[in-house]
Amino acid sequence: MKKHIVILCSSIALMSCNKEEKNKVEIEQAATETSILKLTDAQLKNFLIDTASLQNQNLPTTIRLNAKTEVTPQYTVSITNPFGGYVKRIALIPGNYVQKGQVVVVLEDPQYIQMQEDYLTTKALLEQASADYTRQKDLNAEKAASDKMMQQAKATQQTLLVKKRALEEKLKLMNINPSSVSLSSIRRTINVYAPISGMVSEVFANSGQYVSPADAMLEIINPNTSLLNVKVFEKDLVSVQIGQYLKAYTNANPEQQLTAQISSISNQVNEDGTVDVFARITNPNGIQLTANMYFNVELEITSLKANVLPEDAVVHYEGKDFVFERQNKNQFKLIPVTIGTSANKMIEIKSPANSGKVYITKGAYNLITAMKNSSAEEE
Repeated sequence: MKKHIVILCSSIALMSCNKEEKNKVEIEQAATETSILKLTDAQLKNFLIDTASLQNQNLPTTIRLNAKTEVTPQYTVSITNPFGGYVKRIALIPGNYVQKGQVVVVLEDPQYIQMQEDYLTTKALLEQASADYTRQKDLNAEKAASDKMMQQAKATQQTLLVKKRALEEKLKLMNINPSSVSLSSIRRTINVYAPISGMVSEVFANSGQYVSPADAMLEIINPNTSLLNVKVFEKDLVSVQIGQYLKAYTNANPEQQLTAQISSISNQVNEDGTVDVFARITNPNGIQLTANMYFNVELEITSLKANVLPEDAVVHYEGKDFVFERQNKNQFKLIPVTIGTSANKMIEIKSPANSGKVYITKGAYNLITAMKNSSAEEE
C-alpha cells in the first residue's frame, strides 16, 4: 500500500513539474511573440524607415572636473618700500580695484627728510667744488697752482658728482622727483603707487604701523590674466593634451560659460590622485574673475573605440532602452540594449555586441507605437 502511495505522489509531482515547465515555455514564447512586430506590405508603406548596423568608432565623451582661478606670479605684486617707514594712510581693503599709478599707501619717516637734506647739501657742495676745480685749472694753466691742487679739486668734484647721482636714484626709489626737491619743498611723507592695475587681494598693514623694507603692505593681482588650475584624475590624463579647449562655469550661473585652452600639464600627482592642468582663459564671456574662484569644467575627450548606432535607433519604453532589429522585410524584433555615452548624434551600444545585425534608425518610435496598438487590439 505504501509503495502505491509513493508512486502516486511521484507521478503527481512529475506532472506538476512538467506543467510548470510547459507554462514557463509558453510564457517565454508569448513574451518573444509580443516583442516581434509584423507588418504587411501595405502597412509598411506608411513607415519611413532607415537601417544601420553597429559601427566601431572613437566616440568623444565629456568628463566633468573642478578648477579654480590661479594668477601667475608676474601678475601678483607685493607692495613694499625699499626704505620702510610709518604708515600714514592706507585706505584699501581686499576686493578694491586700483589703477596703475594710483596712490595706495602714504608713508612717513625722518629718513625721507634726511635724504632730501643730503641731496640739497651735496648739490650745493658740488657747485662749490665745480667752481673751485675751474679756478684751479685756470691757475694751473698759468703755472700759478700746482698739478696736485688741481687734481685734488677734480677729485672732490667727481666724488660729489657720484654722491649726487646716488642720492638722485635713492630719491627716485622713494618716488620723489629729484628736480622737485628744494629748500621750500622738503617732504616728510612719500607716496607708494600701484605698479599694475588690478584687485587688492590682501592687506598686511594698518595706519600707524612701522613697515620695514622687507614687509609687504598689500598684494595686488590682475585676475584678468588668471589661469584655470584644473584637477584631472590620472585615468583621464592620457586623453588630455596641450592645446585642447574646455568650458567652465560657476554653480551660481551655469548658463554663462567661459572658454580656456590647456597650456601646461604638471608631471606631479597630488595627494588626492589628481594632476594639475593649467588652462589659459581665452574668452571670459563677461564673467568677473577673482582669485581662487571655483569653476565646474567640461572637457571633451576621445574615448576608446565603441560600438555605436545613431541616437534615433534607441527607444525608451517602459523604463528600459530598446532597439528594433529588422529580421526580414516585414518583421521587426524589439531587443533590450545597454547604452553608454553619446556624442555627435551617435550613442554607444554596450550590449548586444552583434555587429552583423541590421537595426532600425529612422522610424523606431513609429514602430513602437505600432507595436503598442497591435498589443491593444489583441487584448
